[in-house]
Amino acid sequence: MNKKLMALAVAGAVTAPGLALAQVGGTSGVTLYGRLDETIVNSKYSINGAGTTSEVKKSDVWSPGNALGVRGREDLGGGTSVWFQLETGVWPDGRLDSAATSGQHFGGRNSGLGVSSGIGDIMFGGWDQPYKVAYGTWNSLTSGGFSAAGIIMGNGDTTGALNNPNCGTALNNGNGSITAVANGVCATEVTSNGTAWSRRTNNSIQYWSPVFSGVQFRVGTALANYQSTDTAFPNGTPKPLVLSGNVTWARGPVSVAGAFETHKGLRPGLAAGQNANPKDTAVQIGGKWNFGLAEVGAGYEQLKYDDNGTATGAMKVPSWVVNGRANAGPGAVWASYSKSQGGKSCNANQTIGSAACGIQVKMMTLGYDYVLSKRTKMYVAYNKIDNGFNGTVGTNYYYIAGPAGNVGGTAAGGGPVNTSGTASGISAGTDVTTIGLGLQHTF
Repeated sequence: MNKKLMALAVAGAVTAPGLALAQVGGTSGVTLYGRLDETIVNSKYSINGAGTTSEVKKSDVWSPGNALGVRGREDLGGGTSVWFQLETGVWPDGRLDSAATSGQHFGGRNSGLGVSSGIGDIMFGGWDQPYKVAYGTWNSLTSGGFSAAGIIMGNGDTTGALNNPNCGTALNNGNGSITAVANGVCATEVTSNGTAWSRRTNNSIQYWSPVFSGVQFRVGTALANYQSTDTAFPNGTPKPLVLSGNVTWARGPVSVAGAFETHKGLRPGLAAGQNANPKDTAVQIGGKWNFGLAEVGAGYEQLKYDDNGTATGAMKVPSWVVNGRANAGPGAVWASYSKSQGGKSCNANQTIGSAACGIQVKMMTLGYDYVLSKRTKMYVAYNKIDNGFNGTVGTNYYYIAGPAGNVGGTAAGGGPVNTSGTASGISAGTDVTTIGLGLQHTF
């Protein structure tokens, strides 16, 4: 394999799915595309922070970010065209995951209709918010599901409509009584969680500018189709709102991005005296530099959660990542290190999402890609997630749609509960060490 082909192969094969599969073709016609990535993993889960779970080792075939899609474009004349994209998640290992959050139905991943013209693109559908897209400036340097984007950076990943507090929640009627609401209330459309910032949002409307001298910006929002009557809440109706934007610049070997996102009413306090519409914000900046034989990237973000009047209170979560890859033989070696110092300006023993007040988390990854062709590669990876615990609470950062973990907790009597590890997730304070051997093909 010559050096030019190898460079093309590395660039084409390792691009993160959230970035590569979000692009819509620029020529007329219909195209079938996809990404298949299977990783044989062996993971060790430590005793959790509370000591209520035992250490466990287990293996799995993990399908990180697999997708199958169809996209098309029609020229309407005068420099205007209409395009569509429908994308679904796929699992070649035959996992029968019927959960609505899996993106398994057609249209469950980035999907929508759009209109392109000389002034940019306007699209509507279910799509990654611009804040999440900005992660693509640095997270394409790793392989498989081991990028910090959506794990430490962003405090989790989520897909769905803006969350509705009426879904499967017991509501305070404002007169001291409680009404239990069945889970089926929102069965027609999955709703996202209220704490994550790596978001693919249903009912999205976005504008993408043309590229001017390497500069492009995107803005987006999502319509809150789930609303409740004022009588259901003593402090007014939660009115979910997401506003997201980014600016990216790519010229030659350098790519940089900045992004901002604000959430309103995604973590409502439902009792009397609480804030039904807290305002949370996130800011990030990142970049990547390709200097021929190698690339280096870095990113920093700060999440700020407002006080919603509940016991969780307010919290700031700063996090950062550095990564890189370098050509080595018929492929490339790559590494990443990300860290959060834990929540700041918060109450002791407070948790929001996977973050905990004053408790740090670290993730380190080391791997090697063996390039077989422009569209196919093999890779080996080592990953370690080091979650902290302070004796009462801890962090529980874990892979996006990762292998079955050691989900568990402590029952009222002090014993373990739900420690079977049948769900994707881990108990607070659990460290996870993973070794993986993967094969990836894109078409």
